[in-house]
Amino acid sequence: MKKLFSTLLISGSALLSANVMAQSMIEGVYMSAAGDNGRGACTVEVKSMGKSPKYGDEVYALTSHGEGACEWTAVGLSKNFNISAGLVSSGGHAGYINAKWPFGPGGARLEVTTFDPDGSERTQVAFTKVDSK
Repeated sequence: MKKLFSTLLISGSALLSANVMAQSMIEGVYMSAAGDNGRGACTVEVKSMGKSPKYGDEVYALTSHGEGACEWTAVGLSKNFNISAGLVSSGGHAGYINAKWPFGPGGARLEVTTFDPDGSERTQVAFTKVDSK
């Protein structure tokens, strides 16, 4: 019985530490290719806000810099390393984003889709990780 209990305890600890490591893997700076969707390169920073909500895995802040449509800020919840967030652009336009890592949290590719408040898709941009924070 003690052996079973210790095995379960070790397994649970390993799963918890793997989840924490995966969350830290998605944080960092990502850059899009220049000319993607007819504009210059955009830079997105993904940063944990250090809060664990009741529903969801973690709260993240996403900040985008660059030219034109690249200027926006979003805050949202992650669930299985897909982030759904509310967005406000530099021009004051509200919307939503869905950020996902198609190759998992250790992958260097981030796909961000932005939506208008009515649910219609605005843009879809792929980013590559350039720096870990």
